[in-house]
Amino acid sequence: MSKILMGIIAAMGVGGYLYYHTAIVPMQNKLVEQTAVILAQDLRDQEQKATIVAIQDNMEKTVAASATLQKQNQQYETQMKDYLDIFRRHNIAQLASAKPGLMTTRVNKGTEKVFNEIEDISKRINSLND
Repeated sequence: MSKILMGIIAAMGVGGYLYYHTAIVPMQNKLVEQTAVILAQDLRDQEQKATIVAIQDNMEKTVAASATLQKQNQQYETQMKDYLDIFRRHNIAQLASAKPGLMTTRVNKGTEKVFNEIEDISKRINSLND
């Protein structure tokens, strides 16, 4: 009976050893691989969340800038309508023939004002690029 018991114990030992090396060790290796995959996915998720936050911030800035540009555009359109109304109400050719000196100084002052504004805008744009 002790030989049978020793045989059973030896068979159980060999079976346990084979089970450990065929089932447990690969399972542990898979567990290590899956842990690495989970860590990589967590890192990817954090990067995606940071990217989403950055995109949302950029979107808010874009919306604010767009609103500002729309407001400025409305002001420019109002100014343009006012200037065009002035030209509609006056016959510039007749006025220039009647009072050339008056027209020359006004046109020169207006041209100088426009050129100065264009220069200021160009300087602001250039400073933004630096």
